[in-house]
Amino acid sequence: MPATVYLITGGCRSGKSSHAQALCEKICPTNPIYLATSKVWDDDFKDRVKRHQNDRGDQWTTIEEPLHPTKHSDVFGGRAILVDCLTLWLTNYFMEEGAFTEPDGETDAKANDKNIGNASDQALTKIKAEFDKMISQWDATFIFVSNEIGSGLHAENTASRKFVDAQGWLNQHVASKANMVTHMVAGVPNNIKQFAGERRDPLKAPNSQDLVECAMLDKLLATRPMTLDDKGYILIKADHTKGSIVATYISCIKNDKGEICDVYGKKIKCGDGGCTGSKTRPDPMETWEARTAKELTIMIFEQWEHAKDLCTVGHAAYVGREAQKAEECLFAGKFYQQD
Repeated sequence: MPATVYLITGGCRSGKSSHAQALCEKICPTNPIYLATSKVWDDDFKDRVKRHQNDRGDQWTTIEEPLHPTKHSDVFGGRAILVDCLTLWLTNYFMEEGAFTEPDGETDAKANDKNIGNASDQALTKIKAEFDKMISQWDATFIFVSNEIGSGLHAENTASRKFVDAQGWLNQHVASKANMVTHMVAGVPNNIKQFAGERRDPLKAPNSQDLVECAMLDKLLATRPMTLDDKGYILIKADHTKGSIVATYISCIKNDKGEICDVYGKKIKCGDGGCTGSKTRPDPMETWEARTAKELTIMIFEQWEHAKDLCTVGHAAYVGREAQKAEECLFAGKFYQQD
């Protein structure tokens, strides 16, 4: 299974890099990778690179690689990698193959054009091969930025025309492998290729009577006797204002004094100052906020250091079901009630 690939393309100053960075930070907020393909040619470009670096936070890992990103594939797993950009990456291959050369006198012009053509073909072949190798890593997510340079004026020399052609062919190649393609215009993203639907659809779906019976079954199962975790429980709610699912862990652990406490024995207070009378629920020991059910369950059961000590398999299964229900209600704009 290949990597997940996003392509963001557009004209000069269309907002490509800013949109790509924001997207990368949203899907991988803690440890995204910025893969810089450019070489610093002059002071103006140096200032531009510095500006991009200042826009990125400390959570970013920057890798500078002009030709062979796959040399760094060992750090790509489970992360989002912003590759900025395909145009400069292709430029490096053109330089490597000697495609950017000028003829030595008029008599050498035809031979030089042929050499440029061969070199540009080689450059395109090699960068496409490196791209294909790069996205063969199934556990990585790549966000590629590119330019639509073919939408401008007609290039005046052979090398420039070959580069424009190669850029167009490279963009088409990347787009054909991409899960989603976004075209930026004046800072506005326009998705021109969406995630493909499941090829086996449509399959048989339950009819109205099937749905009624399933609802009856769930209602019955909700009344079954359950042995709750003696150390605590998780409450879930859908926050439609923030567009997120919020989960809280309520501790039932008691210290030597009979007070509700955390795993370290520290007393947990109640909102009104005490867990007596009508106020029987202590303040949360832990709170999580996520955008999807998958993100929430990863936070709780994979990233929370106390999960293995406080949550049973049955509790985890229950939280997973409830998180999925909360997500469905959140996305549909419906009220969610925890079972």
